[in-house]
Amino acid sequence: MKRLWLYLILIYACAGCRDEISLPKENLRRAVIVYVMGENSLSYAAQTDLNEIRSAVGQIPDSCAMAVYFDNSRTDIKPQILLFDKTHGEQTLLTYGADQTSTDSTVMLSALRFITQKVQADEYGLILWSHGSGWLPARKTIGIDNKRNNSSNSGVEMEITTLRGVLENVGVHWAYIFYDACFMQCIEVAYELRQLTDWSIGSPAEIPAFGAPYDRLMPYLFQQTGYAQSITEQYYNFYRDDTGLLLSAIRSDELESLARATADVLSHTDELPTDGIQQYCAYSSQTGWKSEFFDMGSCMARWLNADDYKQWSQALERAVPYRYSSDTWPTSYSSVFEAKLTDAEHYTGISMYVPFPDRSQQETAWKRYQWYRDVGYQLN
Repeated sequence: MKRLWLYLILIYACAGCRDEISLPKENLRRAVIVYVMGENSLSYAAQTDLNEIRSAVGQIPDSCAMAVYFDNSRTDIKPQILLFDKTHGEQTLLTYGADQTSTDSTVMLSALRFITQKVQADEYGLILWSHGSGWLPARKTIGIDNKRNNSSNSGVEMEITTLRGVLENVGVHWAYIFYDACFMQCIEVAYELRQLTDWSIGSPAEIPAFGAPYDRLMPYLFQQTGYAQSITEQYYNFYRDDTGLLLSAIRSDELESLARATADVLSHTDELPTDGIQQYCAYSSQTGWKSEFFDMGSCMARWLNADDYKQWSQALERAVPYRYSSDTWPTSYSSVFEAKLTDAEHYTGISMYVPFPDRSQQETAWKRYQWYRDVGYQLN
């Protein structure tokens, strides 16, 4: 704890915080925080998305505001925290005096605490912007910061269990966590963070490099009710007829029921074959030995009898009420993987890991997740 507060003191001592800015009125209805970890190969796309936000400031409701922590590969501007609201437009809330490792837990925690203290609201939404690799262990998880201000994807990444610790210590409950990053809509991540957010929004597969169309999504990010469906639907519609996209919204308060249902039906099966199951990536050297990210519904349809699948799918429907799919979607791994929906009938928009005995590093990391401890399925 002493280390953290010393770190915060050093940050603020070498950073410029503009005292003359006009903060939004206290007790806003909702503040949305966009945390951009863009010091990697997506730096150009991060700048484009920031420009989209700037173009849509007028769509932010009067009772709301958006704050953007922004760190990409630009060397002419240090990492910043920008504040947007309809009345005051764009303001610089904080400019750091030195480059930041945006994927470091102390950096993220200090930024989120600073924003939530300065911009007080009844509720908050969080958008995590970067590369993503779902639940996978270090160097394959959420965000990349290369610490060199270039386009390299070799750098510091954040474990999901570390992210959970950061968000627990911010001290707010999130209306939604929206992952504008690849592969983040997996049951392991959603279940791990279920107590911190009402909704998890994201894709079980890869997404286009430019991610969400923020100029189109802006009003839906602040919508009072139905926002999870609106954000998911509008994001999907933007890419539906172009590159294609897979997207879903997970309701956190139904995840423990889904875990119980999953544990129950899997107790009736003796093996977990993967042939014929919908997958969202390939396990190969070209993909950095990522997981296949199997679709949950496709798995269950393959493993269960009709009665057990029907029982389980009822719990799934409550937990993942909004899900959208194209026949294909963009992939960086076309040489080893065909990004094609092969089991549309059982598509759920949420992936799961299937254990393989020969993947000891992944197996060890996966077993640290609460989903494994509560469901406990494994190969016999």
